[in-house]
Amino acid sequence: MDISKGKKIIDFNREQKERINRELERFYVQSGATYGSTLQFGSWDYVKMIASKFSVLSVFLPMKDKELGALLYHTKEISYMLVNSAIPQANRNFAYCHELYHAMNPGKMLLKHGLEMFLDMDYQDSEDEKMANAFAGGLMMPEEKIKGAYAAFQKESESVQETTARTAECFGAPFAAAAIRIFELGLCNDAGELEKLLNMRKEEIYKLYEKYWLNTEHLKPSGSNQFASLKKLMETQAVKLQEEDLLSDKDAKYILRKLEQLYREIGEER
Repeated sequence: MDISKGKKIIDFNREQKERINRELERFYVQSGATYGSTLQFGSWDYVKMIASKFSVLSVFLPMKDKELGALLYHTKEISYMLVNSAIPQANRNFAYCHELYHAMNPGKMLLKHGLEMFLDMDYQDSEDEKMANAFAGGLMMPEEKIKGAYAAFQKESESVQETTARTAECFGAPFAAAAIRIFELGLCNDAGELEKLLNMRKEEIYKLYEKYWLNTEHLKPSGSNQFASLKKLMETQAVKLQEEDLLSDKDAKYILRKLEQLYREIGEER
């Protein structure tokens, strides 16, 4: 990432800190999660439960497009979040949190077209996207928790790169997102170090993780595929609606056929 862009993101996050914190507080209240807690991405049930509090059905699918982080289909009744499990797990987690913000705050694009997409770690310039990214960073790396973790790791680390890698691994966050969060909170203020962190390539980050015995699984895709579960759920709902005379057999078959078609278009072939 270009250093000037990184600095603009950090400046924006600092300027909007109060606003971002209000959104995080609203998330914790509405989700029922403990304030300042982190999300448990190791549990599908937990992830689905959190999303359902915002009328969102979340599904992990391996997608053909490796730059696509997540898609959010919005309707008046419910939104469908399709998260790409073919990208690194840390990036998948960030994409999920990014889309949660949009589910809580459907912007003009989502309300008009019913669709919002997040390109993997692409920090876009619109205010809505910058807010979603800042929210994702704050949700994945709560302020008090990351301050404590960074201070502890800093004492044991040889460099800012090592401290950042340990912090990113601790929270299951993308390396670049951890770097931005660290600098926006003023835990490190060396512009030269920031430039080094943002310019690190995927291969360099992987080697850094290996060097310090960190969990490299965060840097790999999980490939989780919940399409079968989604299809079964949709079939069950269709039967229920038919029994209540709210959906015809013809429409039910059409919806399920469209679901299969969508999966063939975006799903990764295995």
